Amino acid sequence: MAGCSSSGGLGGGDQPLTRAEATDFAETSRYADVVTFLETVTADASALQLTTFGETVEGRVLPLIVWGAEGSSAEAVRATEKTRVLVFANIHAGEVCGKEALQMLARDLAQGQHAAWADSLVLLVAPIYNADGNERVALDNRPGQLGPIGGMGQRPNAQGLDLNRDFMKLAAPESRALVALMDAYDPHVVVDLHTTNGTIHAYHLTYAPPLNPNTPAAIDEELRDRWLPAVAEQIAEEDGWAIEHYGNVPGAFGEATTAPRAWYTFDGRPRFGTNYAGLRNRFGILSEAYSYASFEERVRATKRFVEEVVDYAHAHASRIRMLTGEADATSIVGDSLSLRATWDALPAPVEIMLGEADTVYHPVTNAPMLQRRDTRISETMPALIRFTPIERERVPVAYLVPPSLTEVVELLDGHGIHYTRGTQPTPIEIFEVDSVTVAQREFQGRRSRTLHGYYATLDDASPAEMLIVPLDQPLGRLAFMLLEPRSDDGIVAWAALREDHLQAGRTYPIRRIPSPQPRR
Repeated sequence: MAGCSSSGGLGGGDQPLTRAEATDFAETSRYADVVTFLETVTADASALQLTTFGETVEGRVLPLIVWGAEGSSAEAVRATEKTRVLVFANIHAGEVCGKEALQMLARDLAQGQHAAWADSLVLLVAPIYNADGNERVALDNRPGQLGPIGGMGQRPNAQGLDLNRDFMKLAAPESRALVALMDAYDPHVVVDLHTTNGTIHAYHLTYAPPLNPNTPAAIDEELRDRWLPAVAEQIAEEDGWAIEHYGNVPGAFGEATTAPRAWYTFDGRPRFGTNYAGLRNRFGILSEAYSYASFEERVRATKRFVEEVVDYAHAHASRIRMLTGEADATSIVGDSLSLRATWDALPAPVEIMLGEADTVYHPVTNAPMLQRRDTRISETMPALIRFTPIERERVPVAYLVPPSLTEVVELLDGHGIHYTRGTQPTPIEIFEVDSVTVAQREFQGRRSRTLHGYYATLDDASPAEMLIVPLDQPLGRLAFMLLEPRSDDGIVAWAALREDHLQAGRTYPIRRIPSPQPRR
């Protein structure tokens, strides 16, 4: 099998090679290649342990490498009291550079490289998350991307769902498995590896921290002001590659747009994995290798980015644990948090390096592909790489969820949000629905809804058994975004309630215990 080849490519000597290496980066690894490769590199490496964390729609078992702990279980990993770093790839199975880079990293670890990391870190490595999508290889997936010319998998999973839009609604078994891993192993850092197309720029890789404005400020500042700039500086110095915060310029391909010319990041809602990590009080880091660089360059750039991210985590392991611990211990009750947000420009314009690309043609299909030129065209423009609230809401003491709302209870359990059972107290707040807006088109199998209405105080609510979801808990920010009726990414937005619960003139079925007074 190609995953166990022992000659040629980057591995050299008797080292096992990834399928990409063994084919001179003409092909990407299939599921069986990845499993065989991981079995091979862990067979005689006591420091690496191969386990699993769930199954796909079609029953493929999802592999997980654990490095830096005496055992592979969540209990063994957490007992180390080290800083835990989860790196996963292939959430979009046409974006395959991370899958190859993580196999290579596992081989490095098996051979004793980066041994110093183990004094303060545990690594959790999941190279092939969307395993079903990975097997749907076609030459015309990811049109325009510069290889691999042997084809690559598809973006969605076997259900047709984009797993990087599923972190709130948890409709896919893969999503439920990954969030369960986050809940059990509780990684302090979550790194998600992608490949980006879009604007033709001069960066080998772009990155992003969590973008939701409800991310704890200290985590946001550490990533934006110190961690990610340090990684970019180190890669520029050692490799000569420019990397930058993720962005695109509207109209760069000549498409009609009314948006001002600027560098825009992606969506700030927590349906995206790294944004979701921020709502869990954790460091989320997105990596986006550049589609129009060669496949080999993309793999190399992704691997170097992961190495530098982990180097920083190793050097600042205690600080990372301190900041996540402080976020977990800080109550948000009474705070004013964002329900809906929009792009927010940095105070001053920044220099963006745009690029050029040549059109080349696929040797089999003759389809056009873009190939980056090694040019940098500097343009100073506004950078809209963060989000600011356009609607806020005061955080209550708790939400009151009727046990009959089984779809909501399943989501609370799936996310690991704590709740207790008790009798509804008084006073409580109820949300009176004035009107409901329903999206005209389905997205990810759901037709989004938006409630319009207002909160009213009820002083004489009748006793009733409820699930009491306190907001004074580590996952309080996540619970807030999930359960608030006006949230742009919660159970209403994802139509996770029956339609008869969401009608004008009715009361939103989830009630809340108001905070004594606003804090800010």
